[in-house]
Amino acid sequence: MKRILILITTVLCLSGCTTHLTDLSMISNKNVNLNRVDIDQLPQKKNIEGEDTKFVFLFIPFGQPTLKGALNDALEKGEGDLMVDASISATNWWFLIGQTGLKIKGDVVNTKEGTKHED
Repeated sequence: MKRILILITTVLCLSGCTTHLTDLSMISNKNVNLNRVDIDQLPQKKNIEGEDTKFVFLFIPFGQPTLKGALNDALEKGEGDLMVDASISATNWWFLIGQTGLKIKGDVVNTKEGTKHED
C-alpha cells in the first residue's frame, strides 16, 4: 500500500500538459520595416525559445501569462526584432502548487542589421 501511495504521488507531481496552439510564419511586436529586405540574408538565431510563466497555488493562478511576454523573452534572447517559423504552445503543471505559461519557439531575425547595410 505504501508503494502504491508513493507511485501515485510521484505520478501526480510529474503530471503536466503541453498543448500546441498554433504555428506562425512571422510575428513581432516591434516596428519592423521589411521594404527592400531579404529576410533570408539577415542575421538569424535558430531555435530560440521564449516563455512567460505564472505561479499557481491551490488551483489559484497568480497572473495570466501573455504571448507578448513570451515573444519579448524570445526576441531578447535572440537579439532581434522579428520571429519567423514560430510555434506557440501552452504549458501547465500542478499538484497543490504549479505553473502555467506560454512558450514560443522559432528563429529570431535582426531586421535592423539589414537596413543599416542598405543606407
